[in-house]
Amino acid sequence: MTHFSSFARVSIAALVGLASAMPAQAALTTFANFTGIDADAGVRFDNNGTGGSLYTITTPTATTPGSRLVKFSFLQGALSAVSDVTASFTMLGNTTSPAQLTGGFLIQPNITGAFSFLSTSALMIGGTNYAVGSNLLSGSFTDVTIAGQENASSAAYSGSTGGGATISFTSDFVTFAPGSDYDLSISLSSLAPLLSVTPGNALNSFDAYSTGSFSSEPSPTVNAVPEPSVWGLMIVGFGLVGVQARRRNGVKAVAA
Repeated sequence: MTHFSSFARVSIAALVGLASAMPAQAALTTFANFTGIDADAGVRFDNNGTGGSLYTITTPTATTPGSRLVKFSFLQGALSAVSDVTASFTMLGNTTSPAQLTGGFLIQPNITGAFSFLSTSALMIGGTNYAVGSNLLSGSFTDVTIAGQENASSAAYSGSTGGGATISFTSDFVTFAPGSDYDLSISLSSLAPLLSVTPGNALNSFDAYSTGSFSSEPSPTVNAVPEPSVWGLMIVGFGLVGVQARRRNGVKAVAA
C-alpha cells in the first residue's frame, strides 16, 4: 500500500486561492509529529447527511470512535528521548456543515473537536519519571477543515489560529506561552473510497492512513528538569552553603 505525505493531486490553483484568502501569521515552529505504527487505516470520516465526524479507529474495519497506536516524537533536543515512542492517539471532530466543491476541489469546513496522545509506557526524562498515560500532547480545535481534490486518494486535515481556527495545546512535557499561535496539520492518505461528495451533503464516508505535525509560535518551552550532573553540582553547592553557615555560627560562639 502506498502512502503520500501530502495530497499531490490537489489543484495548485485552488491551493493558491485558498492560501491567499487566509490572514498572514508569524512563522511557526514544528515541535512534534506522529506517524502510523503500521500501514493500516487509522482514521475514519463518517457521513451523517449534511454533516459528519472524523475520528480515530482501533482497527481498520471499525466504524465507531476509538484509540489508535502511533509513533509520537518531540522535535526539541532536550526531549530527544521522546522520539518514535508508542502513544495512544484519540481524536474526534464533528461538523454540521455540508462540503463545498469548487473547481474539482473539495473542502469540508467547520470541524470542531479534540485529540490526545497518551504515553503507553513510563518515560524517564532528565531524572523525572513520567507514568504510563502521561499527556504527550492534547488539544482542542474549532473551524478545522478537510481539503483535497475530488476523487483523489489523499487529503489534508488542517487548521491554524492565523487562518481563523481556534486551537489550544497542552502537555506534561512542554509549556506553551499564553497567546501563542498554533497549527495542526494531518495528512490523510490511501483514502478508501476516494474523496467524494453528494451535493448538499458532507463528504462521503472514507477510511484513511494518517500522519501529522503540530506547530506553535513561539516554540513551547521544555519543562526543564536538571540532569543528574546538574543535581550533583547543586548538592555540592548546598553543602558549601551549609559549611559556611556552621563556620559563622562557630565564630559567633567563640566571640560570645
